[in-house]
Parts: sequence; structure tokens; C-alpha cells
Amino acid sequence: MSAKRTNLQNYAEYYGLKILMFTVCLLHRSIAQFFGRILSFLLFYFIPVRKKQLLENIVLAFPEKSKQNVNLIAKNTYKTFARIFIDMFFIFKMSGDEVEKLLTYDKNMIDKALARGKGLVLLSAHFGNWELSALALAKKYTVALIVAKQSNDFVNRIISSFRNKEGFNVIDFQRDDKMSFRHIIKALRKNYVLAILGDQDAGHQGVFIPFFGKLASTPKGPAFFAIHAGSPIITAFGVYQKDGSMKMKLEELPIPNTGDEKKDIEIINGIYNERLEDIIRENPEQWFWFHRRWNTRPKNI
Repeated sequence: MSAKRTNLQNYAEYYGLKILMFTVCLLHRSIAQFFGRILSFLLFYFIPVRKKQLLENIVLAFPEKSKQNVNLIAKNTYKTFARIFIDMFFIFKMSGDEVEKLLTYDKNMIDKALARGKGLVLLSAHFGNWELSALALAKKYTVALIVAKQSNDFVNRIISSFRNKEGFNVIDFQRDDKMSFRHIIKALRKNYVLAILGDQDAGHQGVFIPFFGKLASTPKGPAFFAIHAGSPIITAFGVYQKDGSMKMKLEELPIPNTGDEKKDIEIINGIYNERLEDIIRENPEQWFWFHRRWNTRPKNI
């Protein structure tokens, strides 16, 4: 169990973030990104937050890679997420047209899915700049965003205010919360795009599916919501391009109907994990390796 947070910690984080936001936004984006690269260097070598976890995850996923290659992926991962962190301050200042131009994707695929009138489960991951992907989609579609509450209530308010301002329908999801479930199904029945990330450890409430050759607890929610609302599922991974824009890879996921809901959920999550694994292999530095992805183990192992 994690130690209880103090008000001093919460206020320090809150005002630290506010000051950082104000300072960064005074700079030109290219200059801010330069300082972001310096920040990633300092974090990697001198303030190694979760660096051990990151390296362990990369080795687990790519046991064939040399120590040099593992370290290179780790360094580039720090650079990617420093870039995302800096970019987020600028994205919320951009016009809708400017944000939309940063993301390229197959609009026709999404339009066809929504034309069925059952909503759409857009299943993504902590890959590339996932906030930018959702924000750009929200400029064209009605997006319901499933989020987990931050441990710091003050920081949570900042993030929520940004999301609400940009037109998201934010659903604070909590496990075993019947009201959260009703809000989600209601959003799908209104033909919303339900954006959800499915790549974090789901504890013993998840379903254990192979991911890079090792069983990983995978959230049941996205598959469960789609099955109960009759909604299509599209996997969506936004890949950072060299110019700072994003190109989203969309693929509709077949919905099985075996007559066994548990089995159907396992099949859906299996396909999702395979697709996520493929895109990570192509762009390993763009996935959030800091997660304790394989933390929960099956009880019978």
C-alpha cells in the first residue's frame, strides 16, 4: 500500500505544475522542446524515476537485444515523454484547425463505424501522444473519454478543466462502480466515440493475456462495453512523425460471438495485445515502458 499523500505534497505539485505551465508557454515551442531534451537527459542520468522498471520491461519484451540497444530504447523513451509533456502545454493553446492538422487518420473508417448508430469503442494505449490523438478527434467527433482520477486532487482539477474546455465528455471510471458503467453505455447509445486506453495492469480483475510472450493482466472493460452496447471496436495508435505531427493507425477489431462472453472478451483482448505489440516493435521508444505492466501474476502461478 502506498503512503498517504500530505497536503504539502499536493500543494507543491499543484503550484509547481502551474509555474512550469506559465514558464514553458512563454517560450517558442522549438525552444521549449530543446529544454525538454535537456530534461530527458537529466532524468535518465541523474533523476532516474522508474528507470529500473523501464529497463526491466524493455529486457522482458526484447530479450534478444543487446544492453546497448536496450539503453538506447530507454533514452529515446525519456526523450519521447519529455516531448509529450512539453507539447501538451502548447496543444491546449492551439486553435481547433491547428490541432486537427497535427493528426492524420482514416476519417472514413470512423464515419462508417458511427453510421451503424451503436457508438464506437476506440481502443488505444499510452503510445505516442495519446492526449493529442484524443484532442484532435474531439474537434470532429463527440468523444467520451474514460479517465482514472489522479492521486493529487489539485492536479486532477487542472487536467479535468483542460479536458472539459476542449469538449471532452469525461467519465471518471472506477472499478465495480455501476454508475460509471451506466454513463459509458449511455455514451455509446448516444453514438459517441468512447476513447479508452487498455494497456495498463488491471490487477486480478483483469483477464490474463500474453503480451510479449508473458501473461499480462489486461482490462476487460473495453471488450465488455462493446459487447453490451453492440458497438464496433477500432484499435487506434497514434505514431509520432519526425515533424512532430501524428499519424494514427486504425484497424477495426472483429467482435466474436462464441456464446461465451468470457471467451469473447479474451479473444478481443488477445487481438488488441497483438496489435499493440506490433506497433511497439515498430516504434519501441513511443510506448510508456514506465508502467508496471506485468506486475500482477495469475493466482495459480
